[in-house]
Amino acid sequence: MITEETEKDSIFKSLINVVNGAIVQAEVNDSLAFLILPIEASCPSCREKTIDSILKHKENLLELHYIIISANGGKATVNKYFQEQHGELPVIENKLILDSSNQSYRLGLVIDRPTIYYTHNRKAYKKVSAIPVTVRDDLREFFSGSRK
Repeated sequence: MITEETEKDSIFKSLINVVNGAIVQAEVNDSLAFLILPIEASCPSCREKTIDSILKHKENLLELHYIIISANGGKATVNKYFQEQHGELPVIENKLILDSSNQSYRLGLVIDRPTIYYTHNRKAYKKVSAIPVTVRDDLREFFSGSRK
């Protein structure tokens, strides 16, 4: 849980900066969830499970949930990782954001593992850093809204 008020504000502002207008103003006070995948820095196991989940849920991503793929390159760089998982980088309008300048990393939102932020009323309250042991449950919670 994120407990410091200034950190809650700072993280939320950074998330909004990375998604760069994908969230309409009327929704910023709602409960939002952000999955950030540092595609080049993640361990292969976490990256593969995250890509598989994105491909599985591309048609039914929960409302007010956003995916940010952070990389040091554009669509071609990111797509090669999806092709390794026998898929293509999906287009999910205003829901899947390609952070091709790795801004998520520069802003301190992500380092070397898939990270999920849960926010409400313009504040980040929960940060989940997935590791190989927890990644399935972490992704299940993000994509379905419940944890088994």
